[in-house]
Amino acid sequence: MTQYELEQLWVNGALPDVSYKFGDEVRLNSGERAGEAGRIVALWTIEPAPTYIIEFPDGSSESASHAEVEWAPQ
Repeated sequence: MTQYELEQLWVNGALPDVSYKFGDEVRLNSGERAGEAGRIVALWTIEPAPTYIIEFPDGSSESASHAEVEWAPQ
């Protein structure tokens, strides 16, 4: 499956094991940026677990697995 095909399935809600959607506000709960909030801008992979690209307010980004993120309070 190509990255484009994966993201199309994601955007269309066809991946039941993927909890976060494009634009969801999340907070990292581990690593060097633990506690920082950003938004989901891409789904990188689903194997072995969903891994997302998080964009931060300063314009930087980082990948994080499903276990490394949590919903950010609004």
